[in-house]
Amino acid sequence: MEWFELVSQYQPADPSALTWYDQLRMWADQYRAYVIFVELLVVYYLGFATRIRMPILKTVFLYILLFIGALIFGVLDWKLPVKSSLFVAVIILVLVRLRAKPENRGDRG
Repeated sequence: MEWFELVSQYQPADPSALTWYDQLRMWADQYRAYVIFVELLVVYYLGFATRIRMPILKTVFLYILLFIGALIFGVLDWKLPVKSSLFVAVIILVLVRLRAKPENRGDRG
C-alpha cells in the first residue's frame, strides 16, 4: 500500500539515531491499515460479539467489511488520531472485561 507511505506524518527528531519508539512509529505508519484492522477486530470481539462462533461466510463477510473500514480509517488517520483512539478503546474494553469477570464468577458459585 504505497499510497499510505505518502501520508506518513511521523518525523523522528534524529533520523541518524532511531530509538525503538521511532522505529515502532515508522512501522505503524507504514502498515497503518493492518494495525487498524487488528485493533478493529479486537474491539469487535471484546465489545460487540455476542458469540465467538459464527458461520464461516458471515465471518468472512465481517472481516471484509472490517478491512474496508480499516482502509477508510487509514485515510482518516492522516489527520485524526485513529490508531491511538482504537488503542484506548481496546484498553478500556479489556478493563471492563476484567472487572466483569469476578462478578460473573460470584453469581455462579
